[in-house]
Amino acid sequence: MAMEITPHLVGFVRGPGLYRMSADVYHADCAPEPSLSSSIAKVLLEQSPEHAALAHPRLRAEKPEDRDATRPQEIGTVAHKLILGQGAEVVPIDFDDYKKADAKTARADAYKAGRCPILMPDLVVAERIADRVLGRLPLIPGCEGFATAPAEVVAVVQDRSGAWLRIMMDRVEIHATHAIIWDVKSGDRSAAPHMLGRRILDMGMDIQAALYVRVLSTLFPHLAGRILFRWIFVENAEPNSVTVAEAPEGMLHNARRKVALAVHRWNHCRRLDTWHGYPAAIIVPELPGWADTQWSAREEAEDQAAREAGAPINWDVAASPFRPLSPKRGRAA
Repeated sequence: MAMEITPHLVGFVRGPGLYRMSADVYHADCAPEPSLSSSIAKVLLEQSPEHAALAHPRLRAEKPEDRDATRPQEIGTVAHKLILGQGAEVVPIDFDDYKKADAKTARADAYKAGRCPILMPDLVVAERIADRVLGRLPLIPGCEGFATAPAEVVAVVQDRSGAWLRIMMDRVEIHATHAIIWDVKSGDRSAAPHMLGRRILDMGMDIQAALYVRVLSTLFPHLAGRILFRWIFVENAEPNSVTVAEAPEGMLHNARRKVALAVHRWNHCRRLDTWHGYPAAIIVPELPGWADTQWSAREEAEDQAAREAGAPINWDVAASPFRPLSPKRGRAA
């Protein structure tokens, strides 16, 4: 299958393929049938099918109330636009904040028109982020293809399980022997290399990577096993440091299993048209594995400090002098 990107303006696409469309059309679910995206997959895994149905544009009973984007989100949206050269028109709002009525009105009008509003101070930040990314990437070996790769490419496929899947890639390189999916992540969190493993897992970015690779492998079977997923992390705060990270195979191995579970739950709920919530039963919470280790270390430290102070701790609660008072005698039972 050649890398042909079909323009798509509105409604549902006719079948599998690569498309270019607005973010609004994509997020409204452009697939021939209700489809699974990475964001819905995360909800299925981290919450419940009931939450997923509510979040899905074609399954929820009614449209949720619109919520204003935060200023960091607006910075990220505009930075993406400047980095990728794709996206809605940017509308600068000539105010320092959204407290005044005129600023609120200008912002609302921009969103209503399908544009990207941003305060002037935040536009300076977004431009600085974009300049930093575009200036930094050419200096990193292996990133040469980012600048010329097609941007904001939507892929829609019918998975081997029967489920329709959709993704929107920030940029994608498709070569004869391999492919590279690029994803830009800006924000207030650190882009330091040693912080990224936890950040990727905490935010479910591994699920996104595995689903994107699965979709592209379905469209281009000859590239299966040769598709790389790379993040470009950039900090909103100066000096807007940039780190490029590639999803490791160990992470993708587990993430592929997460995606398999999400697809299974999606197909099961779609087939039965039942989107259950949390269990209707009393559950026993599962404590994280580190909890026992952390408390054991605390006990050991407390024991040592108490012995050094000449007052060893008696961990037998029944022998504690601080037992509850007897209701009859008014003293320790």
